[in-house]
Amino acid sequence: MAKDVDESGVKKRKKRESPEKSNGTDPVFSLEDLKIKFGLEKELNPLPIYQRVTAHEEREATNRDPQDDLELYRESCYRLVKLVDEIAEKKCKKPEGWQDDIEEKKLDAIAEIMTLKSLNRIEKIRFKNSRESVNKVRQQVDVLQFQLQNLMCEIQHLKKEVDKCLMFKSKPLGVDLVSVEEFFEAAPPSISRPEITKTDEHQLQLARLEWELRQRKELALLCNELQEKKNSLSGQIKKKVNDLESLAPLIKDVLAVTKPMQEKLGLPSSCTSSVDSEISSLLPCPLYFLYVQAKGYSEAWDKSLTVEINGDIEEAKHMKPLNPILSDNDLSDRELTEQELKTIEKEKKKKFEKKRKRLFAKHPLTVKLKITFKDDSFITLEFTYYLMLHIITVKPSLTLANNVNNSSALELTKNENILLNLFPNDYGIESPNVANYYQLKEIGVDEFDSTKYGLPYLWVQRLGGLDFGCAKRNKKNDRIDAKEEIAKSSLSMTVKDIKRRVKARIALVRQVLEIEQGIVFGPQNMKFVKSSCSIKQWENITWNDFVNMPAAKHFAESPYVSDHDIYFKATVTRGQAKLTVLIAVKPNYPANPPVFSLQLDWNDDIWTASNNTDIIDIEREVNCYWKELVSNSGWAHTLLTLQMHRVMICFDILLECLDPQQFSAEKKTFFHPLRGRNRVHPYKYVPMGEGVFLQR
Repeated sequence: MAKDVDESGVKKRKKRESPEKSNGTDPVFSLEDLKIKFGLEKELNPLPIYQRVTAHEEREATNRDPQDDLELYRESCYRLVKLVDEIAEKKCKKPEGWQDDIEEKKLDAIAEIMTLKSLNRIEKIRFKNSRESVNKVRQQVDVLQFQLQNLMCEIQHLKKEVDKCLMFKSKPLGVDLVSVEEFFEAAPPSISRPEITKTDEHQLQLARLEWELRQRKELALLCNELQEKKNSLSGQIKKKVNDLESLAPLIKDVLAVTKPMQEKLGLPSSCTSSVDSEISSLLPCPLYFLYVQAKGYSEAWDKSLTVEINGDIEEAKHMKPLNPILSDNDLSDRELTEQELKTIEKEKKKKFEKKRKRLFAKHPLTVKLKITFKDDSFITLEFTYYLMLHIITVKPSLTLANNVNNSSALELTKNENILLNLFPNDYGIESPNVANYYQLKEIGVDEFDSTKYGLPYLWVQRLGGLDFGCAKRNKKNDRIDAKEEIAKSSLSMTVKDIKRRVKARIALVRQVLEIEQGIVFGPQNMKFVKSSCSIKQWENITWNDFVNMPAAKHFAESPYVSDHDIYFKATVTRGQAKLTVLIAVKPNYPANPPVFSLQLDWNDDIWTASNNTDIIDIEREVNCYWKELVSNSGWAHTLLTLQMHRVMICFDILLECLDPQQFSAEKKTFFHPLRGRNRVHPYKYVPMGEGVFLQR
C-alpha cells in the first residue's frame, strides 16, 4: 500500500514538473511564451486580470438568464453535497485507492464551489444593476414631479394674473350714468361736444362722467338745503312735544282734584277711562305703569297684543299698606323672664310662618298680556307685584297651534325656559333687588323660588319702571320708586324681543317634529346632495346626561354650554356604523347656534373628539362654519335642520373615505379622500355643478 502511494505521488510530481510535455511528443507553450513570440503583449493583455474578470462577469450578468443560473445553482449545490457525502463515506470505509478518489473529488468539489462563487458574484452584480436602474427611474420620476409642481405654480400664478385682469376697474363701477340719448338732450354743448363725442367712445364716456358729477353737485346742494329745513321743522315739533308732555302732570293733578266731584255727580271719570279707570287705579305703581304703556302700545301699534287686569277687585279696594317686617332683636331690648322665654319659644314657629307669608304677600291684582301670532299660537304673560319684596315677577305660558304633548319638542315650550336669557345674562334665578337677599335670609330662605313665585327678570322690572341698578332710593321708605320713563322706553323693545323669541321657538318646535319623522333637508345649494344615513332615534336629555356622555367630556367645563341650555340626543346609523349626536340648543336660539358633540361607534371602537381628529373636524365643520348654511333668508327657522343635515353628510363622507368598498359614494363628489399633512377629509362644500366637497 505504501509503495502504491509513493508511486502515485511521484507521478503527480512529474506531471507538475514537466508541463512542456504533451502526449510525449509536442511541447506545450505557456501564455508568456506566446506573447513574447508573436509580440501580442499589449493586444492579449490590455487590462489587468481583475478588471477583465469583472467585465466578463458583468457581461455574463447581463446576458445570462437568471432562471438558468438558479437551476445551475441548485444543481451545483446538489453535486457539492453529494461529493461531500462521498468523501466522508470513503474516509470512513477506506476502500482500495480511496486517497486518490478523495483528491479527485476534492478537486471536483472545489470546482463546484468556484461555480457557486461565480454565480454569487453574478447575482450581486444583477442586484446592483437593478438598484441602479430603480434609482435612475426614481430620479426621473422626481424630476417629473418637480416639473409638475412648477407647472402647477405657474398655473396658479397665471390664474391670479387673470383674476387681477378681470377685477381691474376699467369702467366706473357703481355709477349709473344716464343713457346716451338723454345725455345729448339734457347736457349743454360745452359738456356734450357732439362733434367729438359721437365719434370717440372714450371722450363720450368722459363727457358723461363730467355731466354726472355736475348733476350730483347740484343735488348735494339741494339736499343740504332740504336737510336744514328738516332740522328746523324737527326743532319746532320737538318743542311742541315737550310742551304737551309738560301738560300731562298738570292734567293728572286736575283730574285727581275733580275726581271726588265726578263721583258725587255720577259722571264718567274722563275720556281716558281705559287708563284711569277704577280698576287700573287700584294697581300698584309698577303694575300701573306697565298696564298704561302696554294698553297704549296695543291701541297705537300692535293689535296682536291684548292687556287685561285680573284678580280680586274688592280685596284690592280694602287693602291696607303693610308694615315692614321687624327682626326678633327689634321686639324688645329689656331682659326677658323665664316665663316670657317659654312663651316666645312656643310662638316662634307661628311668627316665623307669619313673617314668611307677609314677606311673600302679593298684590291681589295682576296684569296679563297676551300676544297672538299668525298661526293662532299665543303666549300669555302674567305679571305679579310683591309688596314687601318690591319686585315684579312674570309667569309665561306658551300655547302652540300644534299638539306636542307626545314629542321631545315639549321641552321647548316649558314656562321656565321660554323667555330665559331674553337679554344677556338675564336668567331670572335671583331677585334683582339686593335688599331681598337680606329679607330672605332673615326668615331662613336661601334663594328666591322662581318656580313658585314667578320669574323676576330684569326686563320685567323695567317694564314696571323699576331700575335697581342705578336708581336712587326714596328717603321716606328706603325704596326705589318706579318711573314712567323707564317703562315707556322699555316696552316697545321688549315686546319685539318676546315676539322674536316665540317665533324662533315655534320654528324650533317645527324642526324637532320634522327631525323626529326623519325629515332632514339641506340648504338650497345642496339640493343634489343626498344623505345615505338615517336617523333612528331622537330624544331630549338632561344636563347631567349630557356631561356624563363620553362625547361631551371636552364641553363639560366649556363656556359654550351650560345647564340653562336644552339638550337633545340623536342616533344616526349607516350599516354597522352608529353616530351619537348630542345637541345643545341655546335659550336665545338662533342668536347663538346649537352646539353639536359627536361619538362614533364602529368596528368595536368608540371615536370622540378626545381621541380622534376626524370627529374634531366634523364638530368644527358644524359648530364653526354654520354661517355657510344660512345664505338664504329665513335661515333662523331652519338652522337646526341645516346643521343636522351637515352632520349626516359629513358622517357619510367619513365612512366613504375610510372604507369605500363597504360604503360607496352616493351623489357626493370629492377628488381626494385624504389630503394635506393632517390627512383631512373633504368636508367643505363648494356649489360647483352638482356640488363638490373639498378639504379646508
